Amino acid sequence: MKKLLALFILFQTVQPSAQAQKPLRYRDWQLVFLDDFDTYRDIADMEARSPWQFTPDNYRTLVGNKIEDEYYDRRNAELHDGNLHLTARPLAEPMEYRYSIDGRDTMKLLHYESGWINLKPTFRPNPALGDTARWEGNRGFQYGLFEIRCKLGGGLGTWPAFWLSSGPTEIDIFEGGDPREVSNNIHFSSSTEPYRAKEFHYRYPGTPDLTQGFHTFSVIWTAEAVTYYLDRKWLRTVPAAEIPTYAAPTDIIANQAVTNYATPGLWPGLPDQRQSTLVIDYIKVYKQKAVLKPTANR
Repeated sequence: MKKLLALFILFQTVQPSAQAQKPLRYRDWQLVFLDDFDTYRDIADMEARSPWQFTPDNYRTLVGNKIEDEYYDRRNAELHDGNLHLTARPLAEPMEYRYSIDGRDTMKLLHYESGWINLKPTFRPNPALGDTARWEGNRGFQYGLFEIRCKLGGGLGTWPAFWLSSGPTEIDIFEGGDPREVSNNIHFSSSTEPYRAKEFHYRYPGTPDLTQGFHTFSVIWTAEAVTYYLDRKWLRTVPAAEIPTYAAPTDIIANQAVTNYATPGLWPGLPDQRQSTLVIDYIKVYKQKAVLKPTANR
């Protein structure tokens, strides 16, 4: 979800040819994590029993991101018919969100409240799955096939996203609420290397559009490359030689963001002051069968 100036981003708008498309195959993968949101009585039960939390770790908004315009709260996550709904709603009045970061008191003016989930800090890496914590609080999975089946809510300025974040690496599996266009991105930044990113925009040709039905967004992350899929169809592969990734377990995040009024000219446009919901059917993680130990189980 790092929205930085396009000057620093290698930008592509590509619709891959039929020859380039390589369908996603599951036969070499073993399911190690599934949440289909069917087993919870309500959000309170989900908060108590699930691996998810409903706000970022330290703040109710992404304080380092000036482009996003939402305040995250549990009340914007709801369960309906076995699906998780994350809804962005315009606030009646702008909210002055005050916080301290790096010893500085500051304020962010927000116009929306919205829904978010990410893994709780207690979701520790499992060595039997090839995941080894690199620092205190490191959580999630290192490498694998990560997947979400969801329906976008649409609306100008909406920015639903499913992404992975760990140390210097961010892998955006999808982001953007345009009915016909979604993007994905890889960000890498460390204290010893310059910031790099490689973004990709895909124009969806199908009927109905991305807001009128459920679609499956997947990524295969390995030490060698990051490969993206939409509805099992190949979108692109980014070799590690182009954009490296850090070998550490990664948090899993899904959220319904909204772009900021004060930043005109950004895709997907300025917000249109209406409610929008990201509906999630399931989130899955697979591991390559070849790397699993016999006792692996989550």
